[in-house]
Amino acid sequence: MLINISVRTCIILFMVCAFLLVDTLQIAFLHDLPILITCNIIYLISALLLWWYMTCYLVVPINTVKKSIEEVAAGNLSIHISEFGNNCAGRLIPGINSLSENISALVREIRSSSQTAMTLSEQLAARSLSLSVKTEQQSASLIQTAASIDEMAASTKNNADNTRMASIQADCATQCARKGGELMVRVTENMRSITDCASQMTEIISLIDGIAFQTNILALNAAVEAARAGDHGKGFSVVAGEVRNLAHRSAEAAKSIKALIDVTHDNVRQGAAIVQEAEKNMQEIVGGSGQLNVLMSEISTTTREQEKGINQITLA
Repeated sequence: MLINISVRTCIILFMVCAFLLVDTLQIAFLHDLPILITCNIIYLISALLLWWYMTCYLVVPINTVKKSIEEVAAGNLSIHISEFGNNCAGRLIPGINSLSENISALVREIRSSSQTAMTLSEQLAARSLSLSVKTEQQSASLIQTAASIDEMAASTKNNADNTRMASIQADCATQCARKGGELMVRVTENMRSITDCASQMTEIISLIDGIAFQTNILALNAAVEAARAGDHGKGFSVVAGEVRNLAHRSAEAAKSIKALIDVTHDNVRQGAAIVQEAEKNMQEIVGGSGQLNVLMSEISTTTREQEKGINQITLA
């Protein structure tokens, strides 16, 4: 159940306990010392539980998320974080997992598209070279027999078929590149969601720091009241000092957590810049694939016209 309690809810509970403690201490100070000691023990236990919750369910997950982002930035796209819960730190984990999976899928799509484009380029170059050689041969052998013309016609028909197949493959490569561009848009949206969540956590940590400051002031006031009470307030003064120490430790922990969140926010921002650059490259790939498809269509049309002309020569 604790992993599903948000930090905001925990802070509200902490405030309620603090105010109830102050009221109880005032009543107990005027009537019964054992009640005062009991209330302070309850407050101490509540503060320890809050510190334990912040350490186990906020600091540790943030460190895990930071390490995972560093591994993704280093190129380890197979990283996967186990689901942690529905608190502020736990809500980062699905976004990180989705980011890693989308980037991995994007890399596979880019690799596949690049290999397809490379294969098509090699085939196009080879077929263009073959077509050029055969065209020269055809120009030199126009005075040859009808058998040579028939052979040239068959070869041209084969080239036309191959060009049509290359055009179809180029169209498939263009579609794959478009899908990669759509994946990049989804990755960019996930990065923005993670950045927004990190900003919300920064605001929550600032609220924790403010509560710790108010608790410290309450402890100082309690110490002053204990000093006025003389010997009867010595025990209360010691407890007030412990409360002040806990408030100081809470403030230090909040500062450390804020520093971790700032580092995480910077890493996410760098990741967003990388994703934007990858999206730009993907758009260039899509544009290049479209141009390649247009060129293949033009070559296919030209080859068909050549085939018709050769057929007319053969019939003549």
